[in-house]
Amino acid sequence: MSMWLYQLNPTQWAPGIFRYEVNETQRWSWTYGQKRGESTPTAGDTVVFFYSPSGGDDPGIYGWAIVERCDVATNTLYFILTAPTDWLKMDPWWDDDAKKLCDEIRGAMKQATLFHVSDGLVSKVRTGIKKWLR
Repeated sequence: MSMWLYQLNPTQWAPGIFRYEVNETQRWSWTYGQKRGESTPTAGDTVVFFYSPSGGDDPGIYGWAIVERCDVATNTLYFILTAPTDWLKMDPWWDDDAKKLCDEIRGAMKQATLFHVSDGLVSKVRTGIKKWLR
C-alpha cells in the first residue's frame, strides 16, 4: 500500500468550503493535474489532503482518505474519507514538522496536484497526525 499527498489549491477550492462540504465516510472523486511519482494510486492506498502556504492563508494537512480507484484516462481519483478528517479540517496540522515533511514529500517541484509519499516518510505522516491530535 502506498500513500499520496493531494495538494489542494486554495484559490480554486477554499479551506472553508473543504470544512463545510467534506465529511468522514463520504465518497468523493476529484481530478488531478500533474502527478509526481512513477506508480499510480490503487485501491487501499492512503491519500492525504494538503493546502500549501502559497496562495492562501490557512495551510496544513486537512484530512485523509482511502483510495477506491484511480482512473488514469481521466486523471480522476476516487476515495472514501476517514477519521480524523473531521477533526483535522477544523484544526489542520501545520507546525514546523508538517512544513518540513510536506516540503520533503513535494521535493524541488512543488507545482503538482498529487505526490507519491516515499515509504520512508509514510510513518512520519502517520506519527505527525497522531501527535498533532493529542
